[in-house]
Amino acid sequence: MVRVRRQGCTPLSCLIGILLFVLIGACVGGVLFGVTGLIRNSDVVQEALARAERDPQVVAALGTPLEVGWLTLGSIETSNGGGSADLNVPISGPRGSGAMLVEAVRREGVWQYRRLIVTVGDRRIDVLRER
Repeated sequence: MVRVRRQGCTPLSCLIGILLFVLIGACVGGVLFGVTGLIRNSDVVQEALARAERDPQVVAALGTPLEVGWLTLGSIETSNGGGSADLNVPISGPRGSGAMLVEAVRREGVWQYRRLIVTVGDRRIDVLRER
């Protein structure tokens, strides 16, 4: 009698593999969700969003209220009242969506914006421009 060796995993090893995959994915997702939430709710992002909502060109393009999306990229560093922020923040409003480029420096606890540009399609709106 010829014995055929079965290839693949046993039900128990497959179950353990799937559970490990799900557990690792949940941990990574939780960390990303937490970090993204901290950035979205940071004072530099919230102030930039408020400035964008006061800009007539941004309001015309996206409407109000504006909301911050989930895939915020970049970094915020702060220490002893100083720091810096370099972010690309997805935003949306009732009329559409875009992205907000934020470059800021923090001195003595106050954010000073170097660049605050909202991009909607091919259009770039400089929120810090002279009006």
